[in-house]
Amino acid sequence: METKNSTYLILSIVLLILSIFGGYFLFQNFKNTTKTSYNSTTVPKIELIPTDSPETEQITAIPTIESSSSAKITSLPATSSTTKISPTKIPTKIPTKTITPTKSATSSSTSLKDYSNSADGFSVSYSSFRAFTQDTETSGNRYTFSYFVSKNESYNFAIHVSPSGSWAWTHSNRQFSTGFTVSDQPTFRYDIATQTIVDLQSSDKNYTIQCVHNGKESLKAECEAFLASFKLL
Repeated sequence: METKNSTYLILSIVLLILSIFGGYFLFQNFKNTTKTSYNSTTVPKIELIPTDSPETEQITAIPTIESSSSAKITSLPATSSTTKISPTKIPTKIPTKTITPTKSATSSSTSLKDYSNSADGFSVSYSSFRAFTQDTETSGNRYTFSYFVSKNESYNFAIHVSPSGSWAWTHSNRQFSTGFTVSDQPTFRYDIATQTIVDLQSSDKNYTIQCVHNGKESLKAECEAFLASFKLL
């Protein structure tokens, strides 16, 4: 009886040892599997997007001006053609027609309108074919002189008036010069292919004059006349 009990005891010890070894190998296998699943080749790297260098100049130009919903859209008025018929001396003679050509809206003969605003302290002359609207924006008041060629094509001029210390647009290196003056004041002029932007100051207000010309020479010339006519009151 004692021999039989000893045999059971020995077998129990052997099974216990085998169980310990089996558990150890299972643990090692699980540990290796975990390392393989999350190693550097399977886990993506997280990279931060670098910010711009402080020395990099950032310019935020004024967006192309669009008229407000209350603005009246007026197309460029075309001068109607005048037809002249020569009197017929012989019944078989064909009458001759003389047609007067239509004048361009941007020609030198285009009439001008004057606008003056005592509250914001300026006056300006603008082409009569442009529609005038006044509204507000975040930086202050905006005066828009719209020229609509079609539903999707417009060339607007605008005057943005802001209190001193604020501007309608952002530029990191706004420097005023007497190389180009408006109303006898030094200006900061910024020209790109589609627009001309000019900044000037009075004692208590900042003015930004913006011409959207899209590179058209006739509109560039009109813009120069618009700038020349601007006066501080």
